[in-house]
Amino acid sequence: MKLNPKSQWDENQIVAFLATSRIPIRLSFLNKANEPQICSLWYEYEDAALWSASHKNSFLINQLKHNSTVSFEISTNDYPYKGVRGKAEVELSRVNADRVLGKLIAKYLGDGNTALSSWLLGRADDEYVIRIKPTLVNSWDFSGRME
Repeated sequence: MKLNPKSQWDENQIVAFLATSRIPIRLSFLNKANEPQICSLWYEYEDAALWSASHKNSFLINQLKHNSTVSFEISTNDYPYKGVRGKAEVELSRVNADRVLGKLIAKYLGDGNTALSSWLLGRADDEYVIRIKPTLVNSWDFSGRME
């Protein structure tokens, strides 16, 4: 992961934010018609990548099969505003979807909404794992200005 020299945080601070944040990732890409799109997804940070999942028939997967270059942002919605954004390459796989889904469900649902958890895990065979490998990252933190 290449760090933008203007990034407010260093790489360790960025990794800590990505690893502990429960904010969904906003993924931006150009669709087949070369129009900008954005999609919010649950993610998990592990092994220097952001991991997500989506159904094999989803619009997102259909588009990412044709364009693997994306931009992303994970940022707070409440002040003090802070976050990480960057550029990334995406790899799609059908391997370990149940493991990735299990981690996403544990992170975002915990023990709640067992009906949704069961439904999502029941579709694991039809899911793609999305590996988002950051190539350039930047961070900002307005905590000092917004106290």
